[in-house]
Amino acid sequence: MAKHSSVRIAKDRLRTLVGSDRMKCQPEICERISRELYQVLSKYVEITPEEFAVSFGRTDIHIRFTGEES
Repeated sequence: MAKHSSVRIAKDRLRTLVGSDRMKCQPEICERISRELYQVLSKYVEITPEEFAVSFGRTDIHIRFTGEES
């Protein structure tokens, strides 16, 4: 289980680095944006960090929620 978690973390970090390069944004800034978006949205929606993902494109930011469906 820890290996799966490590793989996901590595993929997320790589995705952030690639996205930040495309957006001309430092990785630390992308991480901060992701963290702040999670903090705000978690006030209104019951989510965990594992169910929340932010990806950065060249011209847009995608927010994805995963988990149980009603």
